[in-house]
Amino acid sequence: MGQHTTAPQKGLRAGLAVALVVGLGGGVYAVWDAKHGECSDVSDISVIVEGDLGGYVTQLADQAEKNSCIDYTVEAVPASHVNDRLTQADAPDIWVAESPTRVRQVANTLGRTWSDIGPSLGTSPVVVAGHQLPDLPSWSKVLTMPALRVDPPAKSDVSNAAVVGALAEMSSGSMTHQQLIDTLTMRALRMNDEDGAPDLKAMAASDKPSLALTTERVFAAFKAAEPDAAINAAVPQSGTVALDYRIANVAQGDREAPADDAIVALTSVLQTDEGKKIRQSENIRPADSSPLPDDRGVGNANIIVPPNRELVDNIQRKWTALTLPIRALVVQDVSGSMKQDAGGKSRAELLRDASVFGLSKFPRNTSLGYWEFSSDRGGEGIPYREVVPIGPVLGTTDGKSNKDLLAAAIDNSLSNLHGGTGLYDTALASFKRVYETYDPAYSNSVILMTDGRNEDRNSITLEQLVSELNIMKNPARRIPIITVGISKDADVNALKKISDATGGSSFIALDPKDIGQILLRAVSYRVEGA
Repeated sequence: MGQHTTAPQKGLRAGLAVALVVGLGGGVYAVWDAKHGECSDVSDISVIVEGDLGGYVTQLADQAEKNSCIDYTVEAVPASHVNDRLTQADAPDIWVAESPTRVRQVANTLGRTWSDIGPSLGTSPVVVAGHQLPDLPSWSKVLTMPALRVDPPAKSDVSNAAVVGALAEMSSGSMTHQQLIDTLTMRALRMNDEDGAPDLKAMAASDKPSLALTTERVFAAFKAAEPDAAINAAVPQSGTVALDYRIANVAQGDREAPADDAIVALTSVLQTDEGKKIRQSENIRPADSSPLPDDRGVGNANIIVPPNRELVDNIQRKWTALTLPIRALVVQDVSGSMKQDAGGKSRAELLRDASVFGLSKFPRNTSLGYWEFSSDRGGEGIPYREVVPIGPVLGTTDGKSNKDLLAAAIDNSLSNLHGGTGLYDTALASFKRVYETYDPAYSNSVILMTDGRNEDRNSITLEQLVSELNIMKNPARRIPIITVGISKDADVNALKKISDATGGSSFIALDPKDIGQILLRAVSYRVEGA
């Protein structure tokens, strides 16, 4: 297992032969009884596994290899990196996701048509763990608790399950749609200023009140290792949602059929005594969510039936967008026209004030970089110059706060105004930089601000720029260019075409005094259209 290829074993490798039909996770799938014999061909199948399921799937694959003509390579991939991994040249054949909703989300983002989401490899209810647990009447109440910590959906599907629980409460009439949106918005704001779900061991060692959303399997494993720890777990009285570890065939072309066979061989292991032992040793429930043995976990938990699929997919898209931290390259025009008066202050002074104001409003987990642009700023014929590379605003560089360095860089740039506006080359270069350094755990974007129009006669044309942006556009690497035009002199048409080509949006501040509010709207754009 792992990154290797196992040689065929005589007497163990066999063609997949007699099919037995069994029900798994609500669907009907074939389980094969292999006839012992020597394999003439061995299929190499690559599997990516989401979250912390790598060890579990590796054990199942080891067993499947003993009675099939298949070699599995299992790779653990963070949830935030799955989209990118599925579009690489060596894309996997099989994906084990934390839920079928995740599979649908990714398929929609990538424009794929995976019609058959396979069976469940087991389930694990989402639980609330902590010291002296308070009453947990509902998920909507849990999500408002200040002490609660939870990883964002870019790291784990646990918070998505809690959101589905709250959505089920809305569907039953116990809360309104607006109450749900308000609850999720406030929780997302907290999450962007927190460090995610705390480690259960660290919680047990501290007297501070803390609650964490986690899975029953994580809690049960912790209690087995730390039986005396003063950490308990429960589910809301309204019930809970279980992560439903689904296996999906994501192979393309002639890889689809071997991947189907590999899924059959892998899921058939769970029907054997050895497979059941592996599942139970990992504290994973069977597909029907019946309780773990030996009083492990939370016992007979009421598992909520998720509402309408479209409702679930819609709310989870918005929740994911809302919780993604910001990673943006801010690109500002420092041409001579920025000296023009805008009602007592120059355009540059107003932009500087708005930028410093915006810095104070970014969440703690934001990453920002800063470029300036005007004629020859980066050398002869190069209109752009990197001033501060993209990095966490809470970090430090050479002992100085990154946020202070950004503020100083913006102040210095907007105090040194000259030259014309090299808009088109700058827009393309900034997009390429964010593309090359793309981080799938973030919402990546370019925020480009200018008061003029392209004045570089040697640059690419607007049509060439738009064409290049359309060629580079990748659904697995969404990078909107959000343009902000300052004053009536800004080229509204060009800015809109640049934004439209990347799925971004264009804002125009006809009164430069409105720059601050427009900048905040531009920053929040990542949630729109989700």
